[in-house]
Amino acid sequence: MKEVKTERSGEENSVYGKSPLMVVEDIPVFARSDDYVRNYNEIAHDHLDATRQGDGNPNIAEGLWLQLEESTRKLVNKYSRPGTRILDAGVGMGRVLGPLDELHRYGVDISLDYLRIARQQGFDVALARLEDLPYRNEFFDVVIACDVLEHVIDLHACSTELVRVLKKGGTLIVRTPYLDDLDAYVSQELPYEFIHVRSFDLPGMRLLFGKILRMEFLEHSFVAPYLKGHPRMKLKLLKATDAVRKIALERNDSRLDVLRRAVEVSAEEYMNWFYALSSEHPELFGEIAEDLLEPLEMNVVFRKR
Repeated sequence: MKEVKTERSGEENSVYGKSPLMVVEDIPVFARSDDYVRNYNEIAHDHLDATRQGDGNPNIAEGLWLQLEESTRKLVNKYSRPGTRILDAGVGMGRVLGPLDELHRYGVDISLDYLRIARQQGFDVALARLEDLPYRNEFFDVVIACDVLEHVIDLHACSTELVRVLKKGGTLIVRTPYLDDLDAYVSQELPYEFIHVRSFDLPGMRLLFGKILRMEFLEHSFVAPYLKGHPRMKLKLLKATDAVRKIALERNDSRLDVLRRAVEVSAEEYMNWFYALSSEHPELFGEIAEDLLEPLEMNVVFRKR
């Protein structure tokens, strides 16, 4: 990176509790590059390259992405008012807070490419890791972190920093994947070393921010019942090849009557039926999906005591 000297106003300087390592294109840089930062920048570069070519986000359908963003934006509107000082930690392109220009928006990320885009939308941006945020203690009224905590290496350090920069009485809104199936992320064939490195559920989130970091839990919302294979189905059935299923179906033993009824439909048959229902009868699928499918993500809201 080429160092660019720039003068920042006194108000801007008061944002930070430390001096940047350098300033690049008027963006203060507080983090040095390492393998993790390079890994993330590679993901960001490929994402933006696909976007410029008109392919959208290669990792999620646009309609689903919009639904997730709107679910968080609804909570931001509930817990903020015009002029609220809000930090988007892991801001990306600034899509969540982009439409909310009545707020005083800050964004931090470790991708300079993302930060350039967020700045064009009116964000005050900085390049820094969540484990070591550069902002002063208790500076923000609201902090949001969307689709970021599943990526970080040191979860406790990042979470502690999110709480540190939040004012007492301020609101933290976290959105993460819910019960993420991590099998895909351990494959040696992935183009990146790190993508998602942990999975979340609601009790775990409440233990982290409520019990450990002493915040007050306010509410949560589950978003987007998601049909992506058997792991996301709430009704767990046995595979056609499972030995116990064969025993139940083939043995004439009254002691297995209940099990026999439970395994008459295999996991594969059920999943194929569900996929067909979603494509051929979407209205009926929409009526039952929430009760039969796990949500893709969750928003969890806390208040700093």
